[in-house]
Amino acid sequence: MKKYFLSLFLLTVLSTGYSQNKKNVLFIAIDDLKPTIGAFGDDYAKTPNMDRLADKGTVFLNNHCQQAVCGPSRASLMTGLRPDIVKVWDLKTKIRKQRPDVVTLPQYFKNNGYLTYGVGKIYDPRSVDKQQDQQSWTEYTLPNQLRYPEGKQAPALSYYQNPENVKRVRALRKEAEAKGIEKKKINKWVQERFKPAFEKADVSDDAYIDGAITKQGEAYIKALAKQDQPFFLAVGYKRPHLPFAAPTKYWDLYNENEVPLAKFQQKVEGGYEKAYHNSSELQGYKTEGLDISEADGVVKISEKGQRQLIHGYYAATSYVDALVGRLITQLEENKLDKNTIIILWGDHGWHLGDHLLWNKHSNFEQATRSPMIIVDPSQKTVKQVSSVTEFVDIYPTLADMAGLPVPTEGLSGKSLKPLLDGSEKTIKKYAMTQIARGKINGYSLKSGNIRYTAWYDGNPRLKKTLEGCTLKAEELYDYKADPLETRNLAKDKAYKQKLDEMRDLFMEFFKNDRAYHSHSFGAVNGKKADWRIEAEARIEEHRKGDVKLTVLDKKGKPFNGKVKIEQVRHQFRFGGVINTQLFTSEKKEKYQEAFLSLFENAGYENAFKIKHKRLYDKRHQEIAPFLKENNIPLRGHALVWEKTKNMPKNIQQYVNETDTATLIQQLENYVKYGLTEYDVMEWDVLNEPRECHAVQDLTKQNTWAYWFEYADKVRKNKQVKFYLNENKVISAPYKVADKNIQFHYKVIEDILAVNAPLEALGFQSRMKQHIKPEDLYARLEKFASFGLPMLGTEFEIVDSPYQKFTEADRAQITEEAMTVYFSHPQVEGFYVWTPFGEDRKAFFDLDANPRAEAKVWAKKINEWSTSLEANADKKGKVAFRGFKGTYKVTITQNGKTYSKLFEAEDSQNDIKVKLKDLTN
Repeated sequence: MKKYFLSLFLLTVLSTGYSQNKKNVLFIAIDDLKPTIGAFGDDYAKTPNMDRLADKGTVFLNNHCQQAVCGPSRASLMTGLRPDIVKVWDLKTKIRKQRPDVVTLPQYFKNNGYLTYGVGKIYDPRSVDKQQDQQSWTEYTLPNQLRYPEGKQAPALSYYQNPENVKRVRALRKEAEAKGIEKKKINKWVQERFKPAFEKADVSDDAYIDGAITKQGEAYIKALAKQDQPFFLAVGYKRPHLPFAAPTKYWDLYNENEVPLAKFQQKVEGGYEKAYHNSSELQGYKTEGLDISEADGVVKISEKGQRQLIHGYYAATSYVDALVGRLITQLEENKLDKNTIIILWGDHGWHLGDHLLWNKHSNFEQATRSPMIIVDPSQKTVKQVSSVTEFVDIYPTLADMAGLPVPTEGLSGKSLKPLLDGSEKTIKKYAMTQIARGKINGYSLKSGNIRYTAWYDGNPRLKKTLEGCTLKAEELYDYKADPLETRNLAKDKAYKQKLDEMRDLFMEFFKNDRAYHSHSFGAVNGKKADWRIEAEARIEEHRKGDVKLTVLDKKGKPFNGKVKIEQVRHQFRFGGVINTQLFTSEKKEKYQEAFLSLFENAGYENAFKIKHKRLYDKRHQEIAPFLKENNIPLRGHALVWEKTKNMPKNIQQYVNETDTATLIQQLENYVKYGLTEYDVMEWDVLNEPRECHAVQDLTKQNTWAYWFEYADKVRKNKQVKFYLNENKVISAPYKVADKNIQFHYKVIEDILAVNAPLEALGFQSRMKQHIKPEDLYARLEKFASFGLPMLGTEFEIVDSPYQKFTEADRAQITEEAMTVYFSHPQVEGFYVWTPFGEDRKAFFDLDANPRAEAKVWAKKINEWSTSLEANADKKGKVAFRGFKGTYKVTITQNGKTYSKLFEAEDSQNDIKVKLKDLTN
C-alpha cells in the first residue's frame, strides 16, 4: 500500500499542463447485472441511485453484450472488438496472447494524456496479466491491496462474512490442512463441500469486497479532484454475481414471498436443444436446503429455492446500487460531476428461471440484454434509446464524448453520440451476440424487435467463411408479439420475409464485421504504420518524462540564470557482459575505457555459473573496484542450468546414477551460495529450460518451479529479482520460432501456475538470422501478456547456416534490435554478450577497436540521451522533456561552479535541487 499512498501524494502536487476542461470518465462495471433496475421498467427493484443516474443521462433499453460470459464479454467491450476478432471466447484465454498489439479502452485514454485508475473487476482477471492488463493503467488497486473495516478480515473465500459461514470455512480449511491437501488446492477442496449460493450478514457495507472497492474508488476520486490532469477511473463491482452475498438490510428491502418468479418456465416450442444449458455455474455452489434437480439438459428448482435465489439477486443488486450512490455523491462533493462522463453497465444479462435456465451462457434475450446508462453533464441528452446498441459501441462513444480522435477503422462499434444528443434515432442495423456449444456456434442478431439465431457446426468462429460449416438450426423471435420467447417462429410462413431479411443481415455480419484492423500507435485509416514510427511513438511515451526542475543555490534561494543539464545514466539498462579474464589482464584499462563508452550495467560471461564459480572467486575482487567506482550494477547469471555437461563433474555423477535426492541437494547448495555470497542486483535463477531439463526428466516433477521456490526460501535480500532466462525464443530463426515460443510460453505458465516467485523474464538475443523488427516486437508482446518485466540478456550477431552477415547487416540488425527493445514498455534493459573478442560477433576486437555494432550502439545511446542548457526563471524553474534516468545539473555563481545529481524516473517529475556541491 505504500505505492498507493505515494501516488495519491504525487497527484496532489503534480501539475501536468492538462486542463480540467477535458472531460473525465467514471466507468462503472457491474458483474452479472441484468436490467433489474427501476429506470429500465422493473417496478419491483429498489435501485434509487441507478435511477438517479438515469435521470441525469440516457438509458439504453435495447443494449446487448457480445457474448454472455464474463471473460469474453469484457474482453470484447474493453478492446472494442467482437469476440471473433479479439479471439477470446472462454475464461482462460489472455487478450494479449491473441492480440498483443491491441490498444484497450483505458490504454487509449492513457495514450491521450489521461490518468487511468482502476479498482475491482473491470477485465475478467483470467483474461489479463496479474496487474489487470498493466498497459491499461496508471495505477490499479489489486484485491489483496483492498482495506476492510477495523476488526474485519477479507471475506472468506472472497465472498462470505456471516460469522457461521466464516467459521465453517475456517474449520474446513483446517481439515484440509490436516489431510495434507496442497495449499494451492485447499480453496477448491473447501468449495466442493461448502459454497452457499447466497448469504445475508449483519455487517457494514464495507465488510464485503464491493464495499472495499467503493472505499478505494472514493479515495481515488478525492485524490484526482486535486490535480489538473483528466482521468479515466474504472470501478468494477462483483455483485450481483453469485453468490448473492449482501448485508441484511438489503435483504430486508424485499419480501421473499412476493419476489417475481419467471412467467415462462419451460423450453421454447420448436426450439433448438443446443440453445439450453444445465446451469452448471449455479450447480457448482453447495447450498444446504436448496433443492435442485437436473433433467432433459436443464435444471428444475423448487419454488422455495427459486424465491431464495431471486430474493438474493435483488438484495445484491440493491447493495451495489447503494455503493454506486456513494461514488456519485463523492463526485458531487468534489465538484467533479459537472465535468465527468459517467457510464454504468452490466457485463451481460442473467436468467432467473426463465426457459428453465439460471446464470447466463445463452443467446436468449434474458442473457444478451444488458443494462447501460450514460451521463454527459455538458449536453442535453435523450432520456431513453430504444434502438439496438452493443457493448462494442462503448469504446468509440467514450472517445467521441471526450473529444479524442475516434479510431473507427480499428473498432467494431460505432459512436452512440448521435443517439445521446438526439441527432439520430438509430445508428446500426443489428446487435450481435454469440455463444458456443463445442464446435457448434450460435450467432444471434437483434434488430428492432426481432432476434434471429443461426447455429452452425464446424466451429465457424475460427474461420473467415462458412465453407465446411453446416447450418444446424435457426431461431426467430418477435418480442413485440412474444416478449417471453415462448415459440420459435423460424418455420412460421408468416415470418418468411423477416427470416430472409435476418439471414441477409447475418451473412453481412459474418463476411464484413469480423476482420481485424490495428488501431495501434501510428495507425492511419486502419492501416498499420511502419514499425519504426510505432516504435518511436512508444519511446516517446514510455522512455521520456516531463521534468519541472526547481534549482536552488547553496543558500536555498531560487537560482536565476543559465543552467546546464546533462544525462549521465539511463533508466533503461544498456549493459555489457564482462569477460573476467580480459578484465584482469594487462590490457584491462583499455577494456574498461571501451566498456564505459557503451555500457552502464554489467554481467559476467561465465564466472557465475556453477561449473565455473572458481572464476568468480579468483577474479571478482580485482574487477569489483572498477564496478563500484563507476556505479555499475552487476547481474547474476545461471544459478541452475539443468544440463548434465553444464554441471561440475562431481555433480554429474548423480545424474548418471539417477541419485535425484543428492543431485538436487548439490544444486541447492549452489543456489544458496549464489544468493548469499554474490553481490548482484538480480539472478537468472533458471537458465535455458527448453534445452536443459535433466533434473526435471529424472524427477518427473516441475523442478523448474521448484528452483524459484527454493531460491525464495534462501535469499536474504528480497530486493534481488528472480529471472527465467531462455534462448532461441525472441531471436529464434523463423524455422523454429513458433515451436520454441509455444514451448517456452507453456514453461512460464507451469511455473506461475503453482505461484512460484518468477519475477521477470530474460531473453537471450543471439541473432542467427535477420528477424524483422515487427516480428521481434510481436514476440516480445506475446510474453508481455504475463505482465512481468523483461530483459534482453545476451545480444550478439552470429554467422550460422541460416545466414552469413555483412558489416551492413550487423549495423542494421543492431539498430533495429536496440530500437525494438528500447521501445517496449515492459523491457527494462538490453545486454551485449560479447563486448570484446577475435570473432566478428564481438563489438570490439581484442585491441578495443570498435566494429559496426559498437558504432551503432554508441550512436543510439547518444540519440537517446538528453542534454541542454536553459535559463532558470526568477523562481529557479526550468522545464524540459527528456529520457528517463539520472541527470547532472550544473550552475556557475560568483565564479564557482556547482553541480548535483537528480533522478527523472517517471512520466511526470517535479524536482527541487539545492546545489551546494562544487564541481571537481
